[in-house]
Amino acid sequence: MVKHCSFGTCKSDSRYQDKLMGAKFIPFPKPKSDLQKCLRWISLCRRPHDQLNVDKITKHTTTYICSKHFISIDGPSDDYPDPCDAQTGELRRSRRKIVYMSHQSNELTDFSTSSGSLEPPPHRDSALHYDVACQTEEELFSSMEMFSLASRIRQLEEENERLRKEIDSKVKEVAAEVADGSCQTERDTPFTPDDVSKSKIKNLFEFYTGLTFSRFLMLFAFLFPCKDTNPIVYEEKRKEAQMDRFPLSQQVFMYLCRLRNGLHVKDLAFRFNVKVQTVSTVVNGVAKYMYLRLGSLSYWPHRNVIVDNMPESFKIEFPTCLAILDCTELKTEKPSSLKQQSQCYSDYKSSNTLKGLVVCDPRGSVLFVSDLYSGSISDNDIMEQCGFYDFLRHLKEKEFILSNDALMADKGFLIEKELALLDLRLNIPL
Repeated sequence: MVKHCSFGTCKSDSRYQDKLMGAKFIPFPKPKSDLQKCLRWISLCRRPHDQLNVDKITKHTTTYICSKHFISIDGPSDDYPDPCDAQTGELRRSRRKIVYMSHQSNELTDFSTSSGSLEPPPHRDSALHYDVACQTEEELFSSMEMFSLASRIRQLEEENERLRKEIDSKVKEVAAEVADGSCQTERDTPFTPDDVSKSKIKNLFEFYTGLTFSRFLMLFAFLFPCKDTNPIVYEEKRKEAQMDRFPLSQQVFMYLCRLRNGLHVKDLAFRFNVKVQTVSTVVNGVAKYMYLRLGSLSYWPHRNVIVDNMPESFKIEFPTCLAILDCTELKTEKPSSLKQQSQCYSDYKSSNTLKGLVVCDPRGSVLFVSDLYSGSISDNDIMEQCGFYDFLRHLKEKEFILSNDALMADKGFLIEKELALLDLRLNIPL
């Protein structure tokens, strides 16, 4: 015989023993032998009246409840003869007087969901209060508690509706600000040179910029000797009113973060709390200004300084060689123009490149960097077009280099005659 559990929404079935987990099926009390207990069990199961009632239990002999719903897995006990309440899960001991209150509870529940007055429901005769059983004389909720709960529920619903309307209005305001461009980012914490320099993370400022904070301050003081004016020229079509409110120290710091770590413009916009367009404008403007400002410096030291600091092995072999010349190539995307493709194509790299001259001293410090030219140009043509000969002539006039001083280059540089005109020599290592 197949046995089913009649408790609440329980789906225990004797055909599926693995889901019972050792539970047993307890038959319902017979109405003829113990009507009160049968009514209590029916009430605690919380099934609809048409599914579980006294008549059905009388007619059928297969009405059961599984022992999962008792305090003991073996089923009813002396202290707890009834199952728990399917609605509240409560268990009551049997030593107290039994009082039935289902109709009052149902009426109070109906009252709590209604929008009528606060008058309590009419009193019903206690003889009719047997539809729901409770194993104690203590009421689960008193009448005043039910009135208080109903009032509190209405207050919470009203407050919930008010908060929902406030959230909707805030969402609309934020959406309007985003559409107007006034709300740029969600970041509230500052990202400034001072804050980064004070971080407890070791060498964090140097990680972002490649400079210590003191050297950053020295660089900033050199770039902007007059603190009251902004000499950076931005692109007119991208210039914004917000640029005036963006400090110069923040702009230089942003550019160094971009240069050092290659941070994306969206990342920088989030960190510095500005628009993405502002980041592009600042990076381009600061790069051009620093190129002009730093490009005016003379970074070719005096020959005596170069000789004193060159490696000992180099000093023995080439004691008067002050600089080493070579060209480098940077790969680029293929231009759309066929003419530009032919000009930028490098036979040495077998790709489209840009080519430039780099000069360094024997110790490896960079002394001169030319502009970039198309990859098909020769080393000798770069030497003539980049103005390096004029630069050497200027250094010789200032006595930074002397006659018979030498430069070193590979065999691709056919510049011995040009250097001879400047009274300089060319060293080509074997």
